Order: sequence, then C-alpha cells, then structure tokens
Amino acid sequence: MAITDLGYKIIARHNNSLTPKAGVKLLLALAGIVLVVGFGFARIGAWLVLPFAGLEIVAFAYAFHYIYLHSGDFESITIQNDSIVVEKRDYKEVTTTVFQRHWAQVSLREVASVGGIIGKSGLFIRSHGKEVEFGKNFMNDEQRALLACELKQKLKNID
Repeated sequence: MAITDLGYKIIARHNNSLTPKAGVKLLLALAGIVLVVGFGFARIGAWLVLPFAGLEIVAFAYAFHYIYLHSGDFESITIQNDSIVVEKRDYKEVTTTVFQRHWAQVSLREVASVGGIIGKSGLFIRSHGKEVEFGKNFMNDEQRALLACELKQKLKNID
C-alpha cells in the first residue's frame, strides 16, 4: 500500500475584521466627532483646541494607514515531500527559508521580550545552522505549544 504525502500548510495572520472601506467610514466618523467638539470649544473662546483636534485626526489617519499596510502580513509553514518552507511577509518584505524535512527540528523555548520579561515562549524551526522563529506576532503561548506538538508529529511521519 503506497502512502502519498499531499502536504501540510499552516498560515498565521492577524485577525483583520475591519475592511479598508469600513476603516475609512470609521475614520470619517471619528474626524466628524473630533471636529464638532473642537469647533464647539472654539466657539466659546478656546480656539487652541482646533489645532490639537487636527493633530488627533492626523494621528488616527496614520494609525489606520499603518493597520492597512500591515493587513496582509502573515507567516506560513508548508511541509511537502522532503522540504519545509517557512515564509514570512511583513509589509513589503517577504522572506522564505527552506529546510530539509529529515533534518529539521522543532523546539519551543522561553524567550526574553523587549522589557526583559521572561515567560513568553517562542516556536523555532532549525536545521544546519539556520533557525527561524514562527508565530512571534500572530500566536499566543498556548497556540505555539499546540502547533509545536503538531509539527513534531508531522515530522515524525516521514515515509
């Protein structure tokens, strides 16, 4: 009986529940509220509120633009035949790392975060001196642990 490996793929990405069109509508609604409040204060003599209201609108617009730019970011792992391909997309940059399936190792270990706080785990795939962290910004510790077990199981099933 021949067993055919049809492959395995997992994709981690942000939950983008706000569409670009809905984002523009929300931004316009926020800008309207800010301008109404700003003009209300300007009318009673506090005209310095208006420049800060404008800065607030610009800050909101930048935040929505940043979210839009990174809405297509993802990380994926593809296991097919004798290779493991880890692909990462961050705004315009796409990196691809290929590992041999027979030599790849999956490890889950604690990593220090920016503030030096230890307790966050990282999922790493490594082989022959190359190492890639997966799901750093897209998954929590529990999801990383479950994925690490699943990947280890997939790597064991090599025929």
